Amino acid sequence: MRRTFWLGGLVMLLLFTSCGSSKRLTYLQDMEYFKMYPEEEPVENRIKKYDKLDIVVTCKNPELALPFNISGGTMKVNSNGEVLSESVSTDEKKGYIVSKKGTIDFPILGELMVEGLTLDELKTMIEEKIIEKNYIRDPMVLADFMNFQITILGEVNNNGNFPIKNNRVNLIEAIAMAGDLTKNAKREEVLVIRTINGKRVVYPHNMRSKEIYDSPAFYLQQNDVIYVKPNKHQTDGNFERKTTLISLVLTFITAFASVYHWVIK
Repeated sequence: MRRTFWLGGLVMLLLFTSCGSSKRLTYLQDMEYFKMYPEEEPVENRIKKYDKLDIVVTCKNPELALPFNISGGTMKVNSNGEVLSESVSTDEKKGYIVSKKGTIDFPILGELMVEGLTLDELKTMIEEKIIEKNYIRDPMVLADFMNFQITILGEVNNNGNFPIKNNRVNLIEAIAMAGDLTKNAKREEVLVIRTINGKRVVYPHNMRSKEIYDSPAFYLQQNDVIYVKPNKHQTDGNFERKTTLISLVLTFITAFASVYHWVIK
């Protein structure tokens, strides 16, 4: 009877250790199956100092738009007085760097204050200024970020800088891009570090809770930094080896006790 009691206790200990480890690694533990949760629309990213912008002006008569697209290529005049342009690849484009003052130097229009605008607001502003000056009656402006990237550091499988092509990414997608969190990651304290008006703000996230969806930093902005802390008890390099050794010992004892029980019986 006593042997059976100890055998059962060892089995329960192994099961408890396994379940505890599994729960520690599980995301969004408090979300219920089939329940509908509201989704917040992401806030549009706004232009910041030192952003790099790709801006292209076009219209029904492309030659009229050429003077507004110097950064997208080079212009030259042939012997007949015609203005010709030579396009360049995306990688070769210089783009417009937002200055410390929050401005860009745009062809023909001069210095434009762009800091704090969304891309749509930037397009509208440039189109209105071109129409106002009677340069083009029907301009169409395209604008995009050229340096939209995020940085992911700490307990993820792939650290580094990650470019974002569609200017939209959330925290869960970013972690997936980095190859997921490691087993040593502190899932209840994943940090997003963001610069706002020249000051850095840190937003903590508990990846085990649905509350991450309500965070103002769930949808990431250009140049956000994600830092994943390690668990305190796992900063010791021997912790994982010790845990593995304990599991092996418990498994051996359980197997030995099982064999001993059946042989004696």
